[in-house]
Amino acid sequence: MDSHIQVFAASPFFKEVEPSPTESLAYHVTAALLSLGHHHPDVQQTVSDNISAFLNVCAHVTDSVAQADEDGPDYLEDAVRTATITVALLGFLGAACAQADFWKSGGRLSIISRLKDLLSQPFLVAVESAFSTIRNSHSHDRHVKEWKRWLRHYDDIDRPLGAMLLQRSFMWLLVAATSLLVAEEDALRRTHVLEILMSGSGLRRPLTSKSGDVDFRSIEIYATVAIDQMNYLESSADFDSLSPAKQKLAYAVKGSALISYLNASTLNEEVADGDILMAWLEDTLADASSMADEELASIVLKSLALLCKVAPSHATNVNRLLSHFIVKSRSSSQTMAVASKCIAFVLQMLSKDAIISTLYTLGNVLSPGNERPVTNGINGDPRYDSPDASYLYIGRQSAGSSISLQMSGEEESLVVQGNVVQAICEIAGTCKDEKITGLAQSMLAQKIVKLSSPVDARIITGAATLALSGGQSEFRYLLKRYAAVAHDAVLENREGILNAVSLAPEITSLRFANKSLGHEGQELSLC
Repeated sequence: MDSHIQVFAASPFFKEVEPSPTESLAYHVTAALLSLGHHHPDVQQTVSDNISAFLNVCAHVTDSVAQADEDGPDYLEDAVRTATITVALLGFLGAACAQADFWKSGGRLSIISRLKDLLSQPFLVAVESAFSTIRNSHSHDRHVKEWKRWLRHYDDIDRPLGAMLLQRSFMWLLVAATSLLVAEEDALRRTHVLEILMSGSGLRRPLTSKSGDVDFRSIEIYATVAIDQMNYLESSADFDSLSPAKQKLAYAVKGSALISYLNASTLNEEVADGDILMAWLEDTLADASSMADEELASIVLKSLALLCKVAPSHATNVNRLLSHFIVKSRSSSQTMAVASKCIAFVLQMLSKDAIISTLYTLGNVLSPGNERPVTNGINGDPRYDSPDASYLYIGRQSAGSSISLQMSGEEESLVVQGNVVQAICEIAGTCKDEKITGLAQSMLAQKIVKLSSPVDARIITGAATLALSGGQSEFRYLLKRYAAVAHDAVLENREGILNAVSLAPEITSLRFANKSLGHEGQELSLC
């Protein structure tokens, strides 16, 4: 299993749930055949022929069930037949996307094209009708009762049988097929394709539409499938009316379509227009329900960042969108961690002025309501600025006022301010520029004890981490600031602040050892 392509961890799925016998058989037989063909080239063609024959049978059956009369005398028998072919296809798709590298580029394109035709709209409607018929049937037939039991089981494991589950499995295969066009097989066995694209490690070289067996037509077909799927979701899915489990499936379908289209756009933006992808991503980012799904949120945020590599003209707008998202969203800490990494990624494509302006935009959110925005120095007071960082912001106007922040209560305020601290630290840490790091440290240090204790604690540990890559003068200033904060915290019995400060020496002592600062490199007693 470990050698399988890690596209949404498709292959380990069968270790975690109990699929129906039909799905399990289809999965394991397909997986065994693909593995056999992969390791024994002399039987590869035979395996490919058998898979093709299986798809021919599926196509014949799906065509017949799509034309069946649901009011006919054999409607229940037809429903069982449709259910059987559906779970068989689920098993096949699960194994195929885990070992999609069995096929060459042309073979994967052929499989995708055939499955696209097979999963026609009439067939998907027939699938929904069939499972509805079985659920509502009062038949005492043994096969029907067994199917009703499996339907309940699939509902219980949050995999409700139906057209959406089938489409999700198909889109997983599309992700695998397009990912293999941009990334090496070995890299995809270890890392998700979006992480590969962001790191740049494990990509195929050169990364163009002429790489390997890739051609214009292949990219066009894959992009069209993704567009069709997005159009289908937008036109037919009323997400609010779906059960939570079906909503999650729909979000997985959308996420897969976004990744596939991004892969295609990475290879050829003329075929997969970046403006189309940008519109999808912006709409999804603005939808709180969609962004509440952590998997889809991660895909959207990373895709926004990666689109800026494909089309750098989007970088300024994406930076603005991510800044607003970090400040205004109430997403989970995991999602916010991704957002912080993504805005730092995007800022690497922009100027130093854009980085500084973004730090101001975020830093002003940490200011108490009666405190004016940052302009010249931290709150205009040069006493608080490190000498090496101050030149960066003399005479500059913060863009912080562009984000109007309205929070309904203290708890919400704590969440937002914590997210902002995380983003500032991520941006400064990614820049690897002592001046930027010093600016971020100074901005954060002046907010300690002006906010609430939990946020102060995050600022203290975050600024200490930045000190590992900042300048020496900023570092010394930070230690003095911590000493003063610790003294006040002892007097006021602020345990949270004391705990955070007590962690700072453990982080900063590494800096002392690495920099060999002599007398000033001795650990400072803060408490």
